[in-house]
Amino acid sequence: MVKVIGNDTPALKKGDPEPPLAPGRARIYSMRFCPWAERAVLYAAAKGIEVEIVNINLAEKPEWYFNKHPQGKVPTFEKDGKVVIESGIIPEYLDGIYPESAILPTDPYLRARQRILLEQAGAITTAFYGLFAIFRENLEGEARDAKIKPVEDALDGIEKLQKEDYFGGSSPGFADWLLFPFFERISLLSSPLSLPSPFPSPRWSSLSSWWGRISSLPAAAAALQPSDAHLAFVKSFIGGKADYDAGL
Repeated sequence: MVKVIGNDTPALKKGDPEPPLAPGRARIYSMRFCPWAERAVLYAAAKGIEVEIVNINLAEKPEWYFNKHPQGKVPTFEKDGKVVIESGIIPEYLDGIYPESAILPTDPYLRARQRILLEQAGAITTAFYGLFAIFRENLEGEARDAKIKPVEDALDGIEKLQKEDYFGGSSPGFADWLLFPFFERISLLSSPLSLPSPFPSPRWSSLSSWWGRISSLPAAAAALQPSDAHLAFVKSFIGGKADYDAGL
């Protein structure tokens, strides 16, 4: 059962007070359209832990937030006075403090395999930014192709890694949830950019089937933003004035 609370709430900004956090309550500081923050939200949702989301305006960060994260980035996890940062570390921490719903396997080899898969698929986490560059700069011709090719190359490589229903086997694992936000954004931009090989598509049949399965799960629904709101944010972001409350 998904127990994520407050994911679709306005982003707090400079001058806004810090919301009190009750003892024993878990909180993720996030931003609705940030893929890195979405990793933590997805993982918490998949684990079924009750967690409160506090969204942060990354252009006008509240002064108190720098006490949580020295650089003012998201995500940040907080519970009982303990603060953990970084999107690749928070999920492992959540498995540690909520072991009854651990997603990472206890078997050392299987645990290592999940980290290896994430590392092998890592190109997708930077390649997708090329699509934003096309959107922002209205690139055409060779310049456009140069941004699309790394995305297609990354998808080609990950397609070969997809052996079962999920990267975690018969159910979504650590690698699945940490990769999800980047596939989401490639899928989101495929249509408005009229990509020659959109995602999902038959070119990446295994990954497309995977995407159909995982994006329909309740944990994904807890973190996904409506496409029109997400695109509105992207347009505002590349226009130089990000609307962190797009769609609310």
